[in-house]
Amino acid sequence: MIIIKRIKDTIENTIYDALSEIKYKPQHERVLIKPCIPSPCRVGTPYIASHKITAGVINYLRHQGIEEIIVGEGPLRDYNRTFVVSGYEKMCKEKDVRLINLHYAERRGIAWDYGEIQIPSLIFDSEYINIAKLKVHTSTTVTLGMKNQMGLLRKEDNKNIHLLGLHRPIAALASVIKPNLTIIDAINGEQGGPPGKHGHEVQGINLVICGTSLLSTDATAARLMGFSLENILHLSIAKDMNLSIFDDEMMGVPLDECQMNFIPLTDHRKIYNLYYHWTDETCSGCLGLMAEIRATALTHPWHLGRFIRHGLLQRIDIFTGKPKIIMETNGHIIGIGNCMLDIASKHGIPFVPGCPPRAVDVLRKI
Repeated sequence: MIIIKRIKDTIENTIYDALSEIKYKPQHERVLIKPCIPSPCRVGTPYIASHKITAGVINYLRHQGIEEIIVGEGPLRDYNRTFVVSGYEKMCKEKDVRLINLHYAERRGIAWDYGEIQIPSLIFDSEYINIAKLKVHTSTTVTLGMKNQMGLLRKEDNKNIHLLGLHRPIAALASVIKPNLTIIDAINGEQGGPPGKHGHEVQGINLVICGTSLLSTDATAARLMGFSLENILHLSIAKDMNLSIFDDEMMGVPLDECQMNFIPLTDHRKIYNLYYHWTDETCSGCLGLMAEIRATALTHPWHLGRFIRHGLLQRIDIFTGKPKIIMETNGHIIGIGNCMLDIASKHGIPFVPGCPPRAVDVLRKI
């Protein structure tokens, strides 16, 4: 069962009404809610799931008689700041629910297609609710419920999924970790654009999507964004694996009344003459490094001078992941991150080690 609900009253009340309409009934006495809050983004930005959606879920669960509710996420960086600036710390205190960093959670191994993977033990004896955000992604085209589950993993497993090929491992993870409920925050969204615009906000969508099938919910959200499922590899693979119901009963706003045309991200980002390239093997650590490089440059005159000289007046190309081709350019080429070691050695290009490297070390190599 899937519902697309338009926000007409408050976000909290909309979520409550949506879950009531699909007759969602928790099957466990304890609930783990895993929202998408991977980094310290302010309230209302298109990169994190709204804390108000989570608050609406908590209100519904309380009405269903659930007393033990835990909100958990494994942020990519700045753990404490992530919970504060996103509004989650304050909301959880007001709702009297636990907010935990999943990086510190007790874990249990579970068999999957690639051996064994460590999962928070809470998953195994709790109702599990997955709250994702409507966003495009550099490697997977979209990042919805399936991709959001990577926030359950240890950092080393998260990185390994990229090295295993990313798309099939995401589908394989969904075959062993299945949310009881998936919610997509489509209040606003993130889409791509030209290389100078890594991603920007799509405002005024004002929808939420709720479903009891992870695959069907993600497929509905992808269609809403205007994407063909055949071009979203992890969803296509999951469908072929028969992980769960694909075509499900739909309620609420008809899909053809709210369908949009999101712009996908490119495989590189450009700021003036600085080009930052990535592949499927580039994990979130290196993907987030571009912003850190710019921020670090702005804090020190010496770094800023080099940044302007090489990234503004001259061209520089920074490669991450495992590119199959290192294109010839008229500028300076640098490889960064441990994934690039063999390729950098083969092509004889400067290399900055690390997983991920420090932004300051990259600037020193420029």
